[in-house]
Amino acid sequence: MRKFILCAIVFVVVWSCTTRKEQSEAGAVSQDTIHSDSAGIREAAVAVNFPLDSLLSFQSEEALKNIFGANVKRSTGYYPEGMGEYQNTLLFPGTRNEVEFVWEDDTVAFKGLAYIQVDGEQTDWKTKEGITLGTRLKELEKLNQKPFTFSGFGWDYGGIASWDDGHLEARKITVGLEYPDETMPQEFDDLLGDHDIKSNSDLAQKANPVVVRITMNPL
Repeated sequence: MRKFILCAIVFVVVWSCTTRKEQSEAGAVSQDTIHSDSAGIREAAVAVNFPLDSLLSFQSEEALKNIFGANVKRSTGYYPEGMGEYQNTLLFPGTRNEVEFVWEDDTVAFKGLAYIQVDGEQTDWKTKEGITLGTRLKELEKLNQKPFTFSGFGWDYGGIASWDDGHLEARKITVGLEYPDETMPQEFDDLLGDHDIKSNSDLAQKANPVVVRITMNPL
């Protein structure tokens, strides 16, 4: 199941450039930005520019807390189609920059990163290619360097992209797509349901759905 729901050098550099005191003050992070009373942390936050890939370097909840302090919270996630629940860790919970961390060991140590995930309409996080919440299908095709396949909308597994051996396949990135507006016109009804859709089909190109979920697995 986690496969469906289905390192970063930047953070390593940040850590090497900050003192133990600065790391201890990282708990002063504001709701929507990485921010601290420490000038060093502020400068580092500007430098990293919310690279989602950098979060793959965290291999435990404890490591997250060492950097982000009170901005890390234990939580509960739910599998699709009522298949149960699991324990996770949230970074910046309740903000536009919330990130879910799911661990291989989610019962005691909360370590061994399984995947990270962001979802919603907007976030400052983005992959090194520039994929973020709101990225359009046509842009994904360019980044994948070829058309791809996604599942029809309107169910728990809807909108999930498969890269069809494109450039993004090796990056272990999974995205979920949705129609860009709250109401989908009837002309796009063929995009609904449990079936595969090619991104270069006329209907998909006209709808040009947006990314509403990004899942990344450790490389």
